[in-house]
Amino acid sequence: MAKKQLTELLRQEGLSITSPRLNVLAILDQSDGPLSVENIVEHSTTQIPLSTVYRVVADLLDAKIVRTFSSPDKKLLVELTRSTSGHHHHLYCQSCEKVFDIDLDTKMERLIENVIKDVSDSHGMRVYDHSFEIYGTCDRGGHHLKSDQD
Repeated sequence: MAKKQLTELLRQEGLSITSPRLNVLAILDQSDGPLSVENIVEHSTTQIPLSTVYRVVADLLDAKIVRTFSSPDKKLLVELTRSTSGHHHHLYCQSCEKVFDIDLDTKMERLIENVIKDVSDSHGMRVYDHSFEIYGTCDRGGHHLKSDQD
């Protein structure tokens, strides 16, 4: 997205347009998958403090511009909600800390939705969202089939 689009995105969600917010959004927009907060700081062209990135992510999360999940070592991973191709899940390699977006086939998605419905019905809750992450380690020194084929 261009800076103008990122600015409009913040405006649409009622957030003030600040340099740190635009910087974080631009970094996430350029990424091909979720990034840790530390990775966002590393990719920043300006020296943005870690605490500022956490505040920006919290604001963007409240506005539903980003979504987050945790790695097994409790790192917060962040991705844009609007730049992804729709509903997807994640495969996280703990040994090299790569995150891949994965899509499940329709049959598997229906199975997950049925489990969610059963769980929500049995607990008397309305489930509004879910996430499904798979955690593992590569055994080829950081080489993954998907990234090897790119």
